[in-house]
Amino acid sequence: MHPFHVYKGALHMHSTYSDGTKTFSEIIEIAQRCGLDFIMFTDHMTLKPLEDGQQGWYDNLLVLVGYEINDRHNKNHYLAFGLDKILPYDLSAPEYVKQVKDKGGLGILAHPDEIRNALPKFPPYPWTEWDLDSFDGIEIWNQMSEWMESLTKYNRLHRLLHPRKSLKGPTERILAYWDKQAQKRKVLAVGGVDAHGHRYRLGLFPVTIFPYEVQFKTIRTHLLLEGPLSRDLPKARNQILSALKNCRAFISNLRWGETDGFSFKVENSKDSETIGGVIEVEDSVKLKVQLPGKAHLRLVKNGQVIVEKKAEALEYTSYTPGIFRVEALRKGKGWIYSNHIYVVKAGQRFH
Repeated sequence: MHPFHVYKGALHMHSTYSDGTKTFSEIIEIAQRCGLDFIMFTDHMTLKPLEDGQQGWYDNLLVLVGYEINDRHNKNHYLAFGLDKILPYDLSAPEYVKQVKDKGGLGILAHPDEIRNALPKFPPYPWTEWDLDSFDGIEIWNQMSEWMESLTKYNRLHRLLHPRKSLKGPTERILAYWDKQAQKRKVLAVGGVDAHGHRYRLGLFPVTIFPYEVQFKTIRTHLLLEGPLSRDLPKARNQILSALKNCRAFISNLRWGETDGFSFKVENSKDSETIGGVIEVEDSVKLKVQLPGKAHLRLVKNGQVIVEKKAEALEYTSYTPGIFRVEALRKGKGWIYSNHIYVVKAGQRFH
């Protein structure tokens, strides 16, 4: 296994092209201040930013443009990337999931298990087409969804003033669904900021729910690339989309620390693989996790926690196939969630 280059970014955000409150240029400037390597816009039902030439390099920040699709009932939101034109407006979820795939794009279920009722102005938009299996990935952690789902009339002010402290991590129900699907095929997991910069009135005081800068300093998606990110836009776009399609990604919450130095790999007698990779078990494999600092560390196999300890590093030997991932928590809240490594029988193929 050759070394990978790790890039940190933010997915799922909205600008004034749809229901966001800041312009592209304002959001790009904020992302640059936050030290991100890439951001991926998903304005609702439009690729006008792409038509306007907004996709590209801005100094050291790569800006990619996708869009968020919904069905006729404004449910089943779907993040689509790699498309040059929007799909017809009246498609059902099965239809647009299929069309995104047929056109070579990347499709991700957005806030699929969303449940909330604290702010009537912002209702939930859950996924309902759970029988579909042709999507590429799942947004297992949506920053705005979790924050809103945990609001009550008693904690509202505190959570508005301290939004980053309130985030705990993906729900157990979505992790279980992801693990189940990933035992059949590769399924990507990402974290989404779902940034809008919504303005809300709390009594006499106008407040912004999760300013863009706060969101860019919280949930991030990190990508492992086989080479440096190209300065050529088409090549760079393909590198990002390829890493996502191949599950070469992990999620972090910056509130609990930087992730420089995090690694997760599996070794057999001949080879090694990292996040998103496929490796044969032979007689056994050794799994190795390294964190940049101590945390509550969990090693998960086929959806079940098999090792749990407070540590900075972990090693584990497995004699059987399975899909493995890592969770790291600090103060009981999610810090790092890796995608799976796929350990298979000799000769088995896994896509």
